[in-house]
Amino acid sequence: MSAYPFEGRGTACRLKQSKPKMLLFSHICSPKYVTGAEKLLLFMVRELVPTFTCVLVVPNEGIIAEQARGLGVAVIVQEIPLLVSLYLALPHMMNELEEKKREKAWRELFVFLHRQKPDIVLTNTVVHPLPAIAAKTLEIPVIWTIMETIRETPHTHEAAALIEQYADYVVGISESTAAPLRTPGLLPKTTIIPPSWDHAALSPVSWPVNRMNRRRQFGISDGQRLIGYISSSIFEAKGLQHFMEMAVDIAERHPHAMFLIVGNPVDTGYFERCLDHARGRNLMERFRWLRFEEQIETIYPAMDIVVVPSLTVEGFGMTALEGMVFGKPVVVYGSGGLAELGEATGNADYVVPTGDVDGLFSRVNALLGDERTLQAVGERNAATAIQVFGIAAYREKLRMFVSGLAIRSYSPPRLVRGTGMTVYALQDGELRPFGSEGSFLHAGHRFEDVRLVPDEFIASLPQGPPIGGDNALSRRSTSKRRRSRRKRLTRGAGRGMVQRRHRQQERRRSRRKRRMTRSG
Repeated sequence: MSAYPFEGRGTACRLKQSKPKMLLFSHICSPKYVTGAEKLLLFMVRELVPTFTCVLVVPNEGIIAEQARGLGVAVIVQEIPLLVSLYLALPHMMNELEEKKREKAWRELFVFLHRQKPDIVLTNTVVHPLPAIAAKTLEIPVIWTIMETIRETPHTHEAAALIEQYADYVVGISESTAAPLRTPGLLPKTTIIPPSWDHAALSPVSWPVNRMNRRRQFGISDGQRLIGYISSSIFEAKGLQHFMEMAVDIAERHPHAMFLIVGNPVDTGYFERCLDHARGRNLMERFRWLRFEEQIETIYPAMDIVVVPSLTVEGFGMTALEGMVFGKPVVVYGSGGLAELGEATGNADYVVPTGDVDGLFSRVNALLGDERTLQAVGERNAATAIQVFGIAAYREKLRMFVSGLAIRSYSPPRLVRGTGMTVYALQDGELRPFGSEGSFLHAGHRFEDVRLVPDEFIASLPQGPPIGGDNALSRRSTSKRRRSRRKRLTRGAGRGMVQRRHRQQERRRSRRKRRMTRSG
């Protein structure tokens, strides 16, 4: 029995016979760490498996591909270009999109979709538009999940217009991600489904042991307080420098404070400059660094406070939510979804204006100075996180969303044409051009049934023999007519030659007769 039974918008929505096929396109698949967008996509895949035959499409092998297979989900590797300029709303994004469409991968995407025959396509993140565009061209329903907040520029409306054009449904993970899409055309298409987690999968009973083991590994005693910073990828926008500026001041104020950095540096130079704040004050012995840890249930329990100083407009702030789930006080910059998360969980006092390092310091300093408050805030966060963002709330929102999907079986186009005038019939994976307008009409087709498709789609498929106007029967008939005509002409030419010879002979006889008469 499906967890999310369709109540149908038409017979195609019924799931009584079989589950519809959904292709889910991940923009990345890191072999070293899992980003927030990857984590949320995989979580959604797991929740959709009871309803759909899910197939995860990744650009390369990596961690989420392996995890998806562990869930019994098929995985296909298909490299597809990304369009980061769409997320950044840059002035050249449409020109860059056209350049991507000239790449071989764009043509291969059409063939891939045509062969897979999905009933619906889901593309993940703003930077991954090509699956949506190709699927929409083939009239396959498209869900576009927006994990990040499109940058605010003079071209943001163009980015939103592209999403509106190629998405049948838009799922945002926060009001922040949906804000740039609040246009009249996108309002009815957009649904907010905040992230969640499987609490049982985090093995809460193991947390006390994990805390003890990790702190022993890091050389942290029971009397010390560990302040943590976590980011799957460490780069400037994730605010490590601000964390370090705060941390060194806290370290000098609180001798029992220790610090843990978890993440993979993207820019080694930037990372080293951040550590220089501690080196310059001879405080490096108070800091620990862990490149990446897939099992978060072994890391968060070791911490006492989590700080998320993101400088970018976050789509949600999964790290902050995870900190709350593990019962930790969480101090954040109010960047996009992080501010929403703070308000929703009663943590507005721990939301600091973006860039305010002194604000980070004052909140962490107050928590370290009041053990009772530190414990109370952590306990409250654990309860509120489950209440507001727990799996029950997530499943209900997802159920409502899925029940409203209009899904139809993939129907390959039968008659297509690109920007040229040639019309093709799509037969057995081949495009067969019609030899003439007459052959098209003679086959019983109507021009209003021809689907306009990009030239890339025409170029992506092999071409078969023409239909009508150039077939073998017409060639044989034409050749026969030509031979008959030559034969008639030859016969006519032969009679003319005989007549001309006869006239010449008559003229010669007449001349001889006249000469004989004169000589006599």
